[in-house]
Amino acid sequence: MRHFVLFLAVIFFGLFLAVLNRSDSQSGSGVPTLRVFGYASFTGKWGAGPLLKNEFEKSCNCKVEFIEGSDSGILLQRLKIEGESLGADLLIGLDQFDLAKATSEQSWRKLSLGELNVYESVKPALVNSYFVPYDWGTLTFVARKNESAKLPESLDDLLESEWTRKIALEDPRTSSPGMQFLNWVVRSKGEQEGFEFIKKMMSQVHSFAPTWSAAYGLFTNKQAKLVYSYSTSPLYHKFEEKNDDYISLKFKEPLAVQFEFMGIPEFCRNCDLAEKFVNLMLSPQGQKIIMEKNYMFPVMKGVAENTEFAALMEEVQPMDQVEIPSSAEVDRLLKKWTELRRGDIN
Repeated sequence: MRHFVLFLAVIFFGLFLAVLNRSDSQSGSGVPTLRVFGYASFTGKWGAGPLLKNEFEKSCNCKVEFIEGSDSGILLQRLKIEGESLGADLLIGLDQFDLAKATSEQSWRKLSLGELNVYESVKPALVNSYFVPYDWGTLTFVARKNESAKLPESLDDLLESEWTRKIALEDPRTSSPGMQFLNWVVRSKGEQEGFEFIKKMMSQVHSFAPTWSAAYGLFTNKQAKLVYSYSTSPLYHKFEEKNDDYISLKFKEPLAVQFEFMGIPEFCRNCDLAEKFVNLMLSPQGQKIIMEKNYMFPVMKGVAENTEFAALMEEVQPMDQVEIPSSAEVDRLLKKWTELRRGDIN
């Protein structure tokens, strides 16, 4: 009898551990949990994520849980390694340089969104039925007002001695803005001249930060005078900090454009909830939250009108054509950049 009781105890304990360790899609309250992979500045308490989560939970009879990655490149790697085991239902934050890699490494659900009333500048980003953009922006250098006598007006101006070791840039291998800068230079100057320029830029850069937030921290801590960031970054300081000391620079070269996308992995568990969250992010209310907390331009018409975002959208000069490069092309440019960084290219 004692052996039988012991046997039952072992079986019960094993079942208990199985339940405890099971990757469940239910929260402790018995309602489903929507698990959203997103980058740090989106999911953090000052980002758009918490407000979208609160709005969604009002009517979904569910819980929203964010799983964080520091930047889009790292986020995609994390999804690949542990997304299925963690039960990822939605991925937020890929840009156009991530899409080819994302589709080659993962299977995705088709999105049924119908006709989207987007700005003309956004239509090139509606490239397939697996990913949809939820915001966009132009990238440039951001500086502090009155800190320098003459601010750069072209890429070549960045090579002036005043900026030696005073520019914060992101590593293109790990950071979306870093890849945007690399592509901007190559597109603006041509590949050969562009990499010659990047070689000269190596002595101008304070450091190549692994993420946008790390690079921006160097700038805000005054370890750098310039940082490659978003044209909307000064609006963040103005609205959140009541600080009007920052300026985004205008360049003679048309600015790089970044689209941020969301997609639902094929292995999603709460797929319907993920689609509803996508619809919230594209709704007027969701787009307003994203614009005001993510500090990016909305993709849907009728949201930015009569705001400073609309005025800035009219003011910036983006590249005419936005490309969605293949993963092979991205890898080729990154390999060349890495060799240059290591000093392998003379």
